[in-house]
Amino acid sequence: MVMKMQRIKELREAKHLSQQRLSFELNVSQATISKYELGQTDPDIQTIKNIAAYFHVSTDYLLEMSDSKQNISDSRLSDTEKQLIFDFKRLDEMQRAKLLSYLQGLLQE
Repeated sequence: MVMKMQRIKELREAKHLSQQRLSFELNVSQATISKYELGQTDPDIQTIKNIAAYFHVSTDYLLEMSDSKQNISDSRLSDTEKQLIFDFKRLDEMQRAKLLSYLQGLLQE
């Protein structure tokens, strides 16, 4: 399934970059950048990582899986804190609500 990479276009335009300039920076063709933005082809995993690194955003943000631009692994969180966030993201809404309720109870003790 090919997905439209709208965030690439948003990030590119926010930096006032042409598709041509971004393609040069990423060592791909301008047509390839256009195809990513139009949803005609998907970048491979390494290209997704390269794009995220270039724009200093997380791959989750780039893939619209998160609205947070910051990559957790780049933050100043401890390994335990990163694991908690990773595990929290894997929970469904009901599990998250239960966990947050439990946490609030612990904090009130």
